[in-house]
Amino acid sequence: MKKELPFIMQLFCRVDKRMKVEIGLLLILCIFALITIGWNEIAHNQLTNGVEQESVKYLDDSMHRAGAAFLIARALNATISVMQSFTITPFIGELSLGEILDPINDLVERFSWIMLIVTVSLGIQKLFLEIGVTIDLTWIIVPALFFILISLFTKMQISKHRLRLFAYKLLLLVLVIRFAVPITGLIGSYVSSQFLAERHDYAMQSIEKSRVKMADFSFQDAATAPKESFTQLQKDSERMVEQIITLITIFLFETVLFPLLILWGLIKTFSALFYVPLLEQRV
Repeated sequence: MKKELPFIMQLFCRVDKRMKVEIGLLLILCIFALITIGWNEIAHNQLTNGVEQESVKYLDDSMHRAGAAFLIARALNATISVMQSFTITPFIGELSLGEILDPINDLVERFSWIMLIVTVSLGIQKLFLEIGVTIDLTWIIVPALFFILISLFTKMQISKHRLRLFAYKLLLLVLVIRFAVPITGLIGSYVSSQFLAERHDYAMQSIEKSRVKMADFSFQDAATAPKESFTQLQKDSERMVEQIITLITIFLFETVLFPLLILWGLIKTFSALFYVPLLEQRV
């Protein structure tokens, strides 16, 4: 004789079946809306357009600043190369500018390469932003919703969880493609304006002043007062090294480390929101 289930368990089963039907109908409506209305009408609105515009502006400004830093690095490299070709003959012996300028010249060359890499990184981020904005993600979302719909009425426990896990990964991919770069640009714009912009401007101005001083270096004064001239040149070089390292730190953090941290945080957040294992009550 078959044992009847308690009344509460029967009620739970009925509610569970009703919820499955309602969720299934909601998923069907979502699929129908995506197919008929279109991705552009759903994904592009006043809010997302505002985020995209702010992100594009931030990337453009960052590329402009990185390009300016690259140009000043090349100009500084040319100035140092010219100065290194001279030797000064004071009253006793010879003094070579290369002894002072060789280390900073090596740093400037590496700095110019880093700025080139940073510029390319920003260009890639902007390309990803354009792809995420223009690409139609309906062909990913519809299968994901369809897999979730199937999993609601699948009896096999393993198949159910595999289908949902695969669907959640597809939805996570959609969110990363569509929102990762715009959100990174939005947050990056705030962080840059609040914490990095002032340091960047000061470092750029300081490097340019030091470069002008080097370009106006008086060899006549250095020949008559070599110790004082070389001491001042060494101080300017040390100050320039400090500001170059500051710029390298800012650009690498802003264009490489920070976007990776934001991307990691978004993936973790989206995973927590969408990967929710559903426990089945066996009766």
